[in-house]
Amino acid sequence: MDKHISIGEAIRDHLLAETRDPQSLSEMEDKIRRILWWLGNVVLHLWLRWLARGASSRVVKCRCGGEAQYIRRRPGQLYTLFGVVKYQRAYYVCSACGQGTYPLDEHLGLRPNAMSAEVERLAGLTGIQMPFEKGSEVFEELTLVSLSDQSLDKATQAYGREVEQQESEWCKQALNPEELLRRERENKPPLRLYGTIDGGLVPVRAPKGEPQPWRELKVGAWFVARGQPPRHPDDEWKIRAEHITYFADILPAEDFGPLVWATGVQRHAQLAGELIFLGDGARWIWDLVDFYFPDAIQIVDWFHACEYLAPVAQVAFTRKEKRDNWVEQMKTALWKGKLDGVIAACQKHVNPYREEDPAQKAVTYYTNNRHRMDYPTYRANGYQIGSGTVESAVKQIAQQRMKVPGARWTLESARLVSKARAAFLSGQWSTLAARRQHLSRVA
Repeated sequence: MDKHISIGEAIRDHLLAETRDPQSLSEMEDKIRRILWWLGNVVLHLWLRWLARGASSRVVKCRCGGEAQYIRRRPGQLYTLFGVVKYQRAYYVCSACGQGTYPLDEHLGLRPNAMSAEVERLAGLTGIQMPFEKGSEVFEELTLVSLSDQSLDKATQAYGREVEQQESEWCKQALNPEELLRRERENKPPLRLYGTIDGGLVPVRAPKGEPQPWRELKVGAWFVARGQPPRHPDDEWKIRAEHITYFADILPAEDFGPLVWATGVQRHAQLAGELIFLGDGARWIWDLVDFYFPDAIQIVDWFHACEYLAPVAQVAFTRKEKRDNWVEQMKTALWKGKLDGVIAACQKHVNPYREEDPAQKAVTYYTNNRHRMDYPTYRANGYQIGSGTVESAVKQIAQQRMKVPGARWTLESARLVSKARAAFLSGQWSTLAARRQHLSRVA
């Protein structure tokens, strides 16, 4: 019996043969799912065969501009969401350039002997969410398609490489004066845009026998914010970040800078009425901001500023009540812009004989960042003063995905997977998928 003709009879026979007396609805659902998966394989096979027959001609146009002559029909094999599908299509060779071509493959973006674009999309989506070994199990459970953890890794890195290629294009555009002028003419500049940068350590695989090193994954974000800061630091914070786009890489600060500039140009940061940068006080962050966006308003994240107070109280007071009261007083002073008083209060507890003296660290931090801590003015202008947006990104990328137990990343895989995950968090996965399909057609 031809399975491509008697589909209904085959389904009936299959149900009768294997599930005469189902024991639960779950069993019935699983059986139907597997039948539909098998049916999808059949339909996809038929559809490709029909398209292949309708796409045959003696001559087709080659990419070089010449004419490619029909040679013969050649078999191909696809790894799809419905399992392995075998098909035959016309093969042509150009007399001008000597290159062979499969018009059907190019038209549909088919990838013989490789996972299809849709399998790759879902595999990459799985790979950015969980460890590859576990992801392989989950992927098969959900799709009925078996992929190794290496295949999941490959798909995820392919998406990361797509992000890298896109960023390379952005970097070239951002250095093109004509492109910058075009953007200025054709785009409405944002009234207020925020940028923020942070970093988190990720484990990178070392040669056998050597300690596993850690590298800093730098993460940045561009966003707009809605709402107003609270009147008191302990009140509910109603400011919310929106339209967030993330970017990430493992690079020295000076090499990360062009990516900061290029992604900023994509958000028209250089044209913004007000450009506000939030950071934790790290020198490399402010050096990049000074270089690429010298007119930006720089704000030390409120919560990082407050983190220096508790360690000072810990060494200054023995009683918890006094520690808590002192910290609360200093937070209130910071909130009101009385930075000189906070510095003086910390200075009183400096002990030059104490190793890693937290009081001296606080004094140095507040002194160096004085011009970035005018919180009353920032609040009066309605600025966001907390960098929770990028901290959340670091947590979701560097910690939740890259620091999973047992993870041993190569530097390249760590970079690409983090880029893929950043793109997903930015809502760009469908755009990348469209690029991946396009690339497969012209490769």
